[in-house]
Amino acid sequence: MWSFSTFKDKRYWILLIPASIFLILFAFFTPDYILERPFVAPITILASSVLFWSTYHLWKYFGDKKKEDHEV
Repeated sequence: MWSFSTFKDKRYWILLIPASIFLILFAFFTPDYILERPFVAPITILASSVLFWSTYHLWKYFGDKKKEDHEV
């Protein structure tokens, strides 16, 4: 389910940096009246996590599939 091999994958680090920058910029530049609502922060964190991990796994799947097709 979870392993340290994820941290060795360059795709993880390529996606992590923009995702982190997006969350930090979102936290700083979103108006207070939006962030004070109790459901906005958890939904934003959940949505960004789902987007990050789904992008990572799709990229990994298609990249590995393309690599296998070229080897055969």
